[in-house]
Formats: sequence, structure tokens, C-alpha cells
Amino acid sequence: MKKILVVNNDLDTMTLLKSWLEKKSYKVKYTGEQDRVPNLVKEFNPGIVLVDVLQKDVIEQLKNDVDTSAIPVLLMTGYTVRQKNPQVLADDTIEKPFNLNLLEKKIEKLIA
Repeated sequence: MKKILVVNNDLDTMTLLKSWLEKKSYKVKYTGEQDRVPNLVKEFNPGIVLVDVLQKDVIEQLKNDVDTSAIPVLLMTGYTVRQKNPQVLADDTIEKPFNLNLLEKKIEKLIA
């Protein structure tokens, strides 16, 4: 079973994503606490990490660690493309509100 870690400080968003992703046969864990991410990644070994733009420091943390740099990261953002920080090291981006079909395609592409 493919595993996804969701990092978002909005409990409603995490709960909805978890429910939807589990229906798609993913195993999902989530947190809103950035300091928990390194341990969760080591314990859970996700195939992809979905990160909210407000938690984008997690991306740099993951990509700068030799043990986690290969894990794909999908940045979830409510900002338009022009407002995004070009320095973000995410492997891909999806804008909120999510088109669930597009989200599923992006996850499948990155987790493959």
C-alpha cells in the first residue's frame, strides 16, 4: 500500500484529504506540527509528502536531508502561481481549492 504524509495546520483539510486518500487505497498520516515531520518520515516512510504552503519550511528540511531528499513533495497552495515563492523546492504544486482528479494524477505521477 502506498503511503502519504500530509503536513497542514488546517485540521478540516487534513481530515478530508485523509478520508479521500484512504478511499483511493492510500495509507495516510498527517500532522500540523513541523517539528514532528522528520520522525514521522523516518517511522512511516511515505512515498510522497503533501505540504501546505504555510508549512513550506518542511520542504527545505526534507530536501536538504540526504535521507529524505528523494521523497517527492507536493506543495498545496491557495496562492496564485505569481505569488508562489520560486525558491520552494517542491517537486510539484497544486492550487486550492483542489480538483481531486488533478490531485490524484499529480500524486500518482510523483509516487510512481
